[in-house]
Amino acid sequence: MPVRVAGKAIRDLEYLHSKVNLSELFDGEPPAMHSHIERTLEASETFLSDNDTVMFASATMKRILIIYQNSTAELPKQYWNPIILHIRRIWDYSADRVCHDAVDTFSTLLEIHLRQCEECLDRPAGDSHANCDWINEITQWLLEPTSLCRSRFRCISHLVGQCPTLRLNLGRDFFARTYPLISNPSFSSVIFQLIVDNIFDRDELWEMHCQELLSNTDAKLIKSRLIPLLQKYHSGNKKDQKPLESDTAVKFLNHLLIQLNSNNPPSDLQSQLEIVHALVCTTWPRKQGKDNDQPANLVDFSNWSQCITDRTMSAAIVHVETDVRLAAFRLVVENPRKTIAFNEQDIEYIKTFLASNMPIQSPSNRQQLLAAYKFMCQRLGASAESYLKMPQPQDRDSDSFSPDSSSLENSNTLKYKLGKDLWIHPIPESYIQLAKWMAKLAFESISSKANYYRRIMGLGQIDVLFNRENFITDGKQLFADRLNLDSTLGSDRHKLVMDCLDDSYDLVQNTALGLLKKLDFGNIKMNEENYLNDALELMTSTRSRNSTSAVFRMQYYLARQPERYTACLRRFLQDLNERANGAEKELMLITSLPVHPILNMIELLLKNATWQNSEEAKLAFYKEDILKELLPICNRIVAIVSPVVHNMSPEGYIPDEMLNEMYGTTTDRLAELSQHLLVCCWRAHKHVSGIFSWIIEVLAPKKIVSKEEIEAIGTFYWTQLTECKHRGAFESATEGFTQLCQFLWTTDIEDLPKPETWLDEILAATRGEQDLTNLCSTRRSAGLPHLVHSIVSTEPRSNENAALFKATSSLLSMDGKTVMYRVHSMNVMKVLIQSSQLHERIVYCYEQCLKVAIDACRADWSERNAASQLFAALRTKIFGVMRSAQRSLQVDGKNRKSNYEFFSKFPTLYRFLYEQIENHENHSEFSLLPPLVVLTHLYTPPSSTDLYPLGPFIPPLLRIALREKHESLRAHAVAAILAISDVYAKADLSQWVQEFKFDNASQNQLHSFLLIVEGLGNYGEYFNRMLQVVKHVLESLVFRGWCDFTINQLLTIANSFGLNFDVDDVDLTKAVLSKRPIAVRLLRDRDAFKSEMCHHLRSYDTRRELYRTIYKQGWDACIMLFRAHVINIAIMDLASLQTVQCDAKRIMKILTCTTDEFMSQQNMQKAVETIEKHLDTPDHSWTLPSTMAYATKIRYGGCLYPDNELISWIRESYELDDPETKQIALDLGGMFVSRIPSKLSYTESDKEIISAVMLYLQDESDFMRQRTAYHLGHLIRDTGYRALNPEICRVLVTKYCLNDGNEKLERFSIPENRHKTMEERDDLFDACAVNQYEESQLFGDIQLYETSLGFSGYNQEMYDIEY
Repeated sequence: MPVRVAGKAIRDLEYLHSKVNLSELFDGEPPAMHSHIERTLEASETFLSDNDTVMFASATMKRILIIYQNSTAELPKQYWNPIILHIRRIWDYSADRVCHDAVDTFSTLLEIHLRQCEECLDRPAGDSHANCDWINEITQWLLEPTSLCRSRFRCISHLVGQCPTLRLNLGRDFFARTYPLISNPSFSSVIFQLIVDNIFDRDELWEMHCQELLSNTDAKLIKSRLIPLLQKYHSGNKKDQKPLESDTAVKFLNHLLIQLNSNNPPSDLQSQLEIVHALVCTTWPRKQGKDNDQPANLVDFSNWSQCITDRTMSAAIVHVETDVRLAAFRLVVENPRKTIAFNEQDIEYIKTFLASNMPIQSPSNRQQLLAAYKFMCQRLGASAESYLKMPQPQDRDSDSFSPDSSSLENSNTLKYKLGKDLWIHPIPESYIQLAKWMAKLAFESISSKANYYRRIMGLGQIDVLFNRENFITDGKQLFADRLNLDSTLGSDRHKLVMDCLDDSYDLVQNTALGLLKKLDFGNIKMNEENYLNDALELMTSTRSRNSTSAVFRMQYYLARQPERYTACLRRFLQDLNERANGAEKELMLITSLPVHPILNMIELLLKNATWQNSEEAKLAFYKEDILKELLPICNRIVAIVSPVVHNMSPEGYIPDEMLNEMYGTTTDRLAELSQHLLVCCWRAHKHVSGIFSWIIEVLAPKKIVSKEEIEAIGTFYWTQLTECKHRGAFESATEGFTQLCQFLWTTDIEDLPKPETWLDEILAATRGEQDLTNLCSTRRSAGLPHLVHSIVSTEPRSNENAALFKATSSLLSMDGKTVMYRVHSMNVMKVLIQSSQLHERIVYCYEQCLKVAIDACRADWSERNAASQLFAALRTKIFGVMRSAQRSLQVDGKNRKSNYEFFSKFPTLYRFLYEQIENHENHSEFSLLPPLVVLTHLYTPPSSTDLYPLGPFIPPLLRIALREKHESLRAHAVAAILAISDVYAKADLSQWVQEFKFDNASQNQLHSFLLIVEGLGNYGEYFNRMLQVVKHVLESLVFRGWCDFTINQLLTIANSFGLNFDVDDVDLTKAVLSKRPIAVRLLRDRDAFKSEMCHHLRSYDTRRELYRTIYKQGWDACIMLFRAHVINIAIMDLASLQTVQCDAKRIMKILTCTTDEFMSQQNMQKAVETIEKHLDTPDHSWTLPSTMAYATKIRYGGCLYPDNELISWIRESYELDDPETKQIALDLGGMFVSRIPSKLSYTESDKEIISAVMLYLQDESDFMRQRTAYHLGHLIRDTGYRALNPEICRVLVTKYCLNDGNEKLERFSIPENRHKTMEERDDLFDACAVNQYEESQLFGDIQLYETSLGFSGYNQEMYDIEY
């Protein structure tokens, strides 16, 4: 095959990209520039598959036109159209820079043309039909919807920008085709530019734009794209516009708002809030007022109240969806005009939102809330400054204040008094009360009875609220001084934050520790002895949570008393030594007096030192206490725990001599003890590795660690990475060994071990030249790959990758290696390939690595397994990570490369892959699959050159597809054929398919033939041909002699093509797989249920395929005429004892999805009786919770009232982990709740079903909580809201439905037996949280919620100022 380098033909034109001599370029006949243009155009066409050539040619053509633009020379007309063709070739290129160059080239060419063309120069300014023929041709070409690429729209934008009269061509038809593309990130920016330009030019299309924007466009795009562009046009074009046109953007947005608010309630509340938020947060320049008192602006966007109604905001702030509530809160508090004061209604909304949205689950939403919370604090400080500077009024009843400044000033709900020294205006005073209320809410939210989401939100708000800088804007700090929130801190709040140090979540603990160090809680007295004893008591537990809590407690203690740092460390070293001595005498003591909590404490205290001693004192401490005492103890602990950690048993290990002493102990107890021992040993091992890593990182550079100590640490890591089988152990050792290698590569200390020596030793071991008896022999080589990776990834640049080259050349050389060493080599190479640190440095060996992986697929299972892992890593690195799950053999376009792009990087693979495919009969079927997979990732571009043609691969691939006995290989071969075929090859394939002879074809050949037909049918230009082929096969009945597998493939294709076929043509007695497409056909065949055709449904397998199809696709898969008949036979099958559980579940699901129009009362009664009869059977087969859920739903679907059994089942379903069962239970309970009207008092039976459904308001799934709120919303009194925030719904339904209006709700807290205390839990592992959202008490402000929902007007006390 020809192989040559392309793209170097015009490299001599590189001088054009620097300063040039114009006379040299344009003098002569013909000028040199003409030759440069022709050569550049030829190169861009000839070498279109070569990235380097195309990028250079596009940049060169752009540069040539810029030279023409800056000179007086004219560009010959003969080059205009060729340059346009050049632009069309490259404007959708894979490299973005080429696309940008194409657009810039078009813009420059257009400007040159307008400067040269006499017709364009003589054109009347306002005549849109007087353009020259060339411009009209270009306009027609650009506006035709033949190409969907971003560059086309950018060229249109440049065209209408330089030829404004052409804007009339952008009408309704153009935008009707364009708006559907606006959601595509590639098009949205440039399309919005065209839209905004059209808005300023043609106000008659505003109605169309508003409709399209509100119906087909994401509100976030309007916020991020449209409004900033409108503001840009509004500001930038103001001087060039007429006076009446300068408000075009404001007028259009006002028009958009009118349409937005026309729907009440709005169809998309979140979109409305996002758009209004963008309007409020955008700075609009005000037009200067005229002498005739004209208003400064037609529309005021300074506050949300000018854009939407209070009713809309009230609905949004308590909306059932979190995103809507968050958008409403941001709209209330975020405003670039920070000096605008919050009014009474704003504070009402702020309190309601914060009180009911503390437990937000989504991390992104939580961050948005905290950002808005911080902005609110800044706005409180900024807007209060002007009021704090006001002079004290002489009369408290004076009307000297403007009534328009804020509703708070003249409200009867506010009281203020004159102080002796300082008067405070009501607005900043209300802010102070709001801040104190928010502080109270935040501290209440970090209660131990709150869930994780509420606690972390409370801590985040405390961090923002008590940061004084957040209330200071532009250096103005009057409000921050007056607020003085630190005065509210005390021992009670200190204890709440302290309790968070014992939290089970590391993020909560770290945040709480930071607050304890930062906040001034006053003179808090700590009982030092009790505090330390509590920490030491926690360290006697084997639970990791307890040891972590002890560490955080000690970190806080030492932050308060840093002088105690060394004393505490010495105390822990003493305790560690005592426990190590005990474990040496009796290993099992390590489970009752574990060493890992103390090691964890020492490790974290070393890494987070709080002492402030001199450098000499620190070095002395490190030498005497750490190196002389801690290191020997760690080495002893390693010797104690290594036999357990290195043991192969994943279930734990007890030495044989200890087992003899435990004679008579039960098996369960032995299993528990072995796991307990393994956990304690492994955790100790992990912390020792962390301590060693710290020593290398911190102490070794100080040159106080001896050579022997460094060698001992290196030996420890070497042992773990070469011999240990415990995944956690060798992975924790990897971090320390990487630190050690990094130190050894760069240190100037002599006589230390060198990483090169270790690399040579381990490479010799992988070649079998050096005997490492204990070298790990696991399937993935355990820590061995990490050892090599640590050495080569830390290699300094000055070494020029010498270690990496040595490692890869040795590992990829398989000559003379045994199976075990070949497996080790490939496992190591896989880790090196996957490494992000090596990335570009290791690309050079991809080619050889692919060959090794493909060749190794011919070997036995162990080697083949390692090779497949290596190949998978290479595929990901070469072709990229899959954007979505690949459910077919058709590869996503973003994960494919052109033939030239791939083989120019790996040229020897061209011959290698071809030989693998050509000589497939001589190779293992396992080694054939990787080359086929590689080929499915390649394609032939339309303008491909003769370099590395893929056409020669098609004949051998076709032979594989027709002759190979393995179905998977045939399918991959067909996928490869379709992937690499260009237009001509596909045409040949289509012709071959149409001439295919079925007479002597084997079943495998027929299968491949059908796969090719199906694949070609996916291309629009070949669909009709393939349709006729399949239709011919069905009509000729040639398939009657085919096997079931092939018939199934044929009928599946027929269904996907929408072809009808006669099911009688298929022998159902031999059909198995083909019954599935037959079932699909029956469900949409009007003649399927005639009496003479009912025999098709006598087969139970065919009926179960009917049920499966409806179960997957819904009732839309069945025509309405036969739904009732399907229901009849489904009920009969449900009553049969032969129906297995999975089929029964499908039947019951499709029955529950049936409307009353097709399900008669008799049939429903039959189904209920059948289910009850089955459930009464002692040993019935329905054991899955979801199956029982569907049965229960049908059983109680027609009941008027729930019984105790149903209510108990609803409660039990809440405890399950099956989302399907929980949703069915919720919907069934919600059906009964919906029948309960809102009333003053509820019966006990009502309360039972309501309380059962209310459990789901605490479900971990936000979807389930919202669904529950929809079921319960109508029970809230005196309000028309159907669905509320689940937090509000839970509190108010509890009060009005379960507690008869009484606000004392303590008895409705979750029973303590549902939340086991720490002491009751398993002492070995931390219990998995079944439901992280569930809380053991009710949180919320009932009066605040009632006020927000309009129960009794505003709560006057909320704004009273107390003195």
